Parts: sequence; structure tokens; C-alpha cells
Amino acid sequence: MRIYEASILALKELDKPSTVEEILDTINKNGWYIFNTSNEVAVLKLQIKRHMKGYTGTHSSKDKYFIKIDNKFDLLSNVEKSSPLVLTESEQSNWIKKREDYLEEIRDFFRRDQLSLFIGSGVSTSAGFPGWGALLDKLNASLIRHMCSKNFGGKLFEKKIDEREKKSLTELLKHLNDDSPITNAYFLESALNSPAAFSKRIREALYGKRQRKYTSETLVWLAKLCNHRGKYRIRSVVTFNFDDLLEQHLRDIPVDHKPVFRENDEINPNELPVFHVHGYLPQNDSSYDDLKDNLIVFSEQAYHTIYTDSYSWSNIIQLYVLKENVCLFIGLSMKDPNMRRILDISARRNANNIKHFALMQRIDMDEIEERDLNKLNLSPGLTECFMEDFHSTREKAFEKLGIRIVWYEDHAEIPGILKKIVTD
Repeated sequence: MRIYEASILALKELDKPSTVEEILDTINKNGWYIFNTSNEVAVLKLQIKRHMKGYTGTHSSKDKYFIKIDNKFDLLSNVEKSSPLVLTESEQSNWIKKREDYLEEIRDFFRRDQLSLFIGSGVSTSAGFPGWGALLDKLNASLIRHMCSKNFGGKLFEKKIDEREKKSLTELLKHLNDDSPITNAYFLESALNSPAAFSKRIREALYGKRQRKYTSETLVWLAKLCNHRGKYRIRSVVTFNFDDLLEQHLRDIPVDHKPVFRENDEINPNELPVFHVHGYLPQNDSSYDDLKDNLIVFSEQAYHTIYTDSYSWSNIIQLYVLKENVCLFIGLSMKDPNMRRILDISARRNANNIKHFALMQRIDMDEIEERDLNKLNLSPGLTECFMEDFHSTREKAFEKLGIRIVWYEDHAEIPGILKKIVTD
């Protein structure tokens, strides 16, 4: 996610014209972007200005999402609209032409009822869900509260600790813990010493304590894709998310479906199976928290369980779906080692047939600036040539895993891409 995209999410959550400081606080709270600079306010302000209506400075972007009102910023009314996918022949680069060809192939598989979906955290983040870092921060804060309670039985209960000190202890815990999210989660799970308590805290950290509807254009079009007017349907969905945001949107359509999160769950052929291969924690039902066979793959131990067991139901389901269907990956970084291992196995078994597709974001000059890589003093022409070669090499690497990359530049394009697949 880029800075301006995180700013869009922040302004949606704030739901009012806001200062740069308010936007920054919301971004950091939800972990939507990690700033690699000590001057976060200045960097954020610059990126918002670049995408602000009326700004024509040297670094101005052609895509405008914000408007300035006095000393505050707000969203333009068309912020939800996707960037145009249709360009003139002279404007189209090779990757855009290739994308159009891939989308036509995907649409054809969809119309033949041969398409399945793999979805990841990017889909939930599009609706305002916290990123990994923010989720861990919330769990750390929950753990500190637990450590200060009588039930924990530690030294902290003997102290009278106020809220300021609890925040400071949460920050200390964050710095003492390992950088890896899964090892952090294992520490939290060990301290709580109860899978049910751990699941409950994850669910509270995901959804928050107040009831609200999480939605996005991406989720809306994913739900439409799953059963378009009863004419075409997705074969199955494999999700690595704990949440039930997709299921909530499927109910809105409506689409008959069933969440599947354990080996013995029966599948009705008349219902769309949504395989939660990392566990299932729906928003409004806490009964799933203490189910013994609801393995929440969040900590190191749980991850090792599925990684080392080749015959775990979650691994077998993924291999089966990859073998029997054409799959479209959405909202995934494609970096998970276990998923890449399964993709590699599937590609070898399918005689290296490249039949799957993944929506992935291209890295552009904006992101190089945001990462402060301009200090490398490379000429713009040299950098652009390298980035073209970088993207083409990445395509070849994914082809070895049986996947063709469908590139996009902006997350706001995803609803438009999905719409293109659905539209007759």
C-alpha cells in the first residue's frame, strides 16, 4: 500500500476534513503504512499534495484524490472510482495490453464456471481492517492489560498501574519482541495460555468493540463475481483471512455459501464453499473462539503445524483447488512460504502448465520516492529501465509457480478489473 492509498483509507475512517496530523495518527494506528523517515508529517503532506486537486508543483501526480479545505484535507467525491482501464493504442504500454488479454482469458474461464479465488489480507484492508503491525499493537495492548490482572498471577498485579504506564509498557513490549509477526504472536499466545482467549483477542483486535459495517468496492465486486445474476459462478474461494467480510457481502447479494474451516465440514454442492485455511473468526459470533478444531494460523506454532504436515486439510484443499480450477489471486503479497511451496508442488504436478493469475501492484517512481531511494542518485532513465527489467523478471519467476501476473498501478483499479470480468 502506498502513502496516498493509506491516506484515502484514513480519511474514510475519519469521515471529515482532517489535518495531516490526524491522518497520520489514523494511518499509524491501523498500520496501513510504515514510514521509513523521522519526518513523517512532512512526507505525508507532500504525498497528499501531489494527489491534491489544484496542485501543479513539480512532483504533481495526474491522479487526484484529495481537496484542501482551509488547513485540512478531504476526499474528492470520485475517490471510489477506479482509474480508467481503457487507454488509446498509443498510450498503452505492453503490460497493459497483456493485462487486457489476460482479463479476456479470465472472463472466459469465469463464463465456463472454471474459476476459483484465492484472497488475502489486502481484500480486508481495503475495507479499513488493520494491517499486521497495527493488529499486533492491539494484541500487545490486550496482553499488557491481561498481565496487569489478577488472573495472570505475575508481579505487575501488585503495582497500581495507570493507563499512561500501560501504554508505555505496550511500547516496551513492542520493542522487546521479535520483528517477525508470527514469533510475536507465539509469545502472545504463550502468555495468554489459552487458545480460546487468544482467538477472542484476535477477533476483538480485528473488528473493534463497536459494531460497524466493513465494506469496500473490492468486496462488493468480489461478491458479485461469486454468482453473477445466477448465470455464472465461482467454483470455490480459498481465503487466508480469519474474518467473514466476504460472507457478509455474499449474504447481501444473496449467494448461498458455506464457510469451511476444518476437515470434517461437509460441503453442499449447491453452496459456494469459502475455505478459511488459516481459521475462522466471524464478526458477530464468538462461539468459534473456543472450537478445538478451529486452528487459527497466526502464531509460530500453528504455522509450523500446517507447514510440516503435508496432509493437513488446509494444504490438501489448496492443492485440490489449484489442480481442478483456474485460480485468481487477489489481495495477496504472494510471499507466504507455505503457499509458495504449495504453488511449486502444484506447478510441478501440472507439467508446469501456467494456468493461474494473480493481481499484483507494479512498483513505480512514486514508491521509489516514498521509500527514499532517490538518495541512490540514479538517473530517472536508468531507474525506469531497471524497473521494466525488474517487472519482466518477476513475471518469469511467477510463471515457474504456474502464475501469470495481472499488473495494476493503483489499488483503486481492482474493483474495475473485477467488474470487467463480471460484465457481459
